[in-house]
Amino acid sequence: MGLTRMWRHVRGSLAERSHNLLAISDLHLGADLKSRMKPAQILRPRAIDAPLAAFLDHHASHRTKGKPWRLILNGDIVDFVAITMTPPPGAEVPFQVRADEREDGLAPEELKCVWKLQRTVERHPQVFDALARFLQKGNSVHIIRGNHDAEFRWPAVQAEFRRQLSLRCGMERRLARNVVFHDWFYLEPGFFYAEHGNAHDHYSVQDGFFDEHRQAAGEMNLPMSSLVVRYFVNRYSEQVDMDDADTWGVKEYLDWVLKAGNPLRIAGDYFVMVFRVLYPILRQSLKLSRAFWRAADKAIAPVASPHLRQMLAKFQGTEKQAQQLIAMASRPAEQSLFDSMQLFYMDRMLLALLSLGAASLLSSMMDGFWAKAFALTGVGIGFAALNALLGGKRRTDAHPMLLQAARRVAQVFDVKFIVMGHSHRPLEQAVGNGARYFNLGAWTKAGEGFPHVCIENGVAELRRWKLPTAQESRVPALLPQRTLSIGKLPSESLQEPILSLA
Repeated sequence: MGLTRMWRHVRGSLAERSHNLLAISDLHLGADLKSRMKPAQILRPRAIDAPLAAFLDHHASHRTKGKPWRLILNGDIVDFVAITMTPPPGAEVPFQVRADEREDGLAPEELKCVWKLQRTVERHPQVFDALARFLQKGNSVHIIRGNHDAEFRWPAVQAEFRRQLSLRCGMERRLARNVVFHDWFYLEPGFFYAEHGNAHDHYSVQDGFFDEHRQAAGEMNLPMSSLVVRYFVNRYSEQVDMDDADTWGVKEYLDWVLKAGNPLRIAGDYFVMVFRVLYPILRQSLKLSRAFWRAADKAIAPVASPHLRQMLAKFQGTEKQAQQLIAMASRPAEQSLFDSMQLFYMDRMLLALLSLGAASLLSSMMDGFWAKAFALTGVGIGFAALNALLGGKRRTDAHPMLLQAARRVAQVFDVKFIVMGHSHRPLEQAVGNGARYFNLGAWTKAGEGFPHVCIENGVAELRRWKLPTAQESRVPALLPQRTLSIGKLPSESLQEPILSLA
């Protein structure tokens, strides 16, 4: 490490900060707002609402050395993609609802995303009330968009988010300063870096991710993983949990099919979805020659957009760092027909068809049992070798991609702590250059508690937030005396650090 970089690292570590940091990720609020949902179900709180509200209220009431909290909502906070609820026929809304949107949910247009956000607030009033109380007590909220809430780039969606909080806390003028949106990352130079992580997952980063998104008519481009959710997963997510689908192999998919319902219907929906996603990519690929693709690759090569430079300038970043950031980001999968086919195992299906064709052709050309057996064995060996090769190139698990990206971020920014989400798997690990990487996991399942990172006075902890069970609450000896105002829940036992590091 050079002297200049070492000094930046030491200065960032020792600088006295006016705030402490909290970071949570992947709340997926609104994910259960489906077209078949009844009004009574909307009023029934989701399982995470009470723990999340208690988490916010607890920290709003407990400061270390009187410093306010800066809450990092690290992506996939509102699950715009999973919402399939639409306005009832005849409802007065400032947009038209197409026939296909009744089936797939509203398209990612600005006003339609505002409507989705409003329904999400209605679905989770307890959470937004707690956010408002958190802000009322002098804390701030920074929102980093992920792949399920890329719609936060719309100016009207950001304005509606602030408006909903303003209605609850009466701080309209201060909210512009205390509720801040970040297109890609949040940075405290020499100390802390946070991003959702989808920028390093080629199936979860979309065309135009690094460009400024202005108010305009039309739909926002969605990443390929979001199109899969929109056209297929939303139809079955109520029956079967698909939270870890990015790590599944063929066996897991077959098990899921058997649990989800009619295999023929699922197969039909699957291939319709594949066609809807791949056909535009195939059509575009056929228009382009190899020479053009080579030129396009050069054009896509690391070139920092003015918007990225502007984002980095807020954090006193340099042009070189902007170039390094864009270089480590993934190329969207829809720019590669091969990557797109791999997501759906279409490359293996094509290989299987070609192998069957080759086996049939060779079998008809050969005379004698041993000649045919030798030819078919050769085809089988070739199929197995190519299948293994293609399997090794298929990258759908975001977890190792994020870990590799964290190592590169540590080299670019010399920070002590790097935080990401996206993979739904909590993790703490050293990544070199004196930095520690935290993955925030998700708040979609209670499990052993809800993971989050807390940084107080330069000390970072990966913690799990717990509420006591009914049985525990009946045993006074196990609980401390101090209680939270909401539901009279104990405060001291609510957090259990996984690891503390200076």
